[in-house]
Amino acid sequence: MEQSVVGAFWTKLKRVNTFCATLSGVVLLFMAVSITVDVFMRYVLGSPTIWITEVSTYLFLYVIYLATAYALQQGAHIKVTFFLSLFGKRTQRVIDLVTSILAAAFTVVLLWQTSEMTWSAYKGNWTSPTMLNAPYAYIHGIMVVGSFLLLLSFVCSIILQFRGEETEPAGSA
Repeated sequence: MEQSVVGAFWTKLKRVNTFCATLSGVVLLFMAVSITVDVFMRYVLGSPTIWITEVSTYLFLYVIYLATAYALQQGAHIKVTFFLSLFGKRTQRVIDLVTSILAAAFTVVLLWQTSEMTWSAYKGNWTSPTMLNAPYAYIHGIMVVGSFLLLLSFVCSIILQFRGEETEPAGSA
């Protein structure tokens, strides 16, 4: 059976999401190592760094927003499923579809608000009020990228769910 245009796009999007999740893991590893180094420097050498805490805080946004679309494609987002077994397969499918549409609507608002915030930070040259003076546009920008990937993933998932095609791995939550 030939794959639909949406199915082909979903396959490519899953590769992008997987790359972003891998990058998220690398960022998390960097954060863990740098925080460990900072703890060692602070409590053993008595000379803490001035940048690790701030940078780790900002990088945590990258970890979260780079991985959300991947979590969706893996079926790892939180779902309340204990009452779904009371319904038949068709009703379960309708409930999944409706909740996906509602989540996509939330993601649209999230994308809109993070885009406005990032644009304001870019136009106003907002920077952190610390010695690092980090530009907020780069810090907030990942929220736009992550929200956009999440929205694309929701739209593909909704279309494929509507057509009755599988979008999540078997056995996912």
